[in-house]
Amino acid sequence: MSPYKTIRIREEEDTLVVCVGMYLNSLLGEEVEKVVRARLDDGGRRILLNFEGTRLVNSIGISFVIGIVEKVMEREGRMAFCEVSRINRDLFRVTGLEKYVRTFETEKEALDYLAGNA
Repeated sequence: MSPYKTIRIREEEDTLVVCVGMYLNSLLGEEVEKVVRARLDDGGRRILLNFEGTRLVNSIGISFVIGIVEKVMEREGRMAFCEVSRINRDLFRVTGLEKYVRTFETEKEALDYLAGNA
């Protein structure tokens, strides 16, 4: 069980799966960043952000996502997004995130990609 209130985290083999909450704002962004940073500090290199339950990402939330992507890239990790709504996918495209992080329809597709099976 996740000790966090607005996100759920779990391990899938060597990948940390972070299920982002309903509204990605500064508070939630900080929580996601903290979890990802701890994982990277422990030597983990594969991160999946699942946006299935995320209805809205505000400007501060997107800045946290960009910061997380940068941290993963600095550590030469692999990252993917999945279950992204159309509006959030458009936001990721406009901000340039889609150039650095692949987005998948399903969590399974993303996990296969991160494991090197896709």
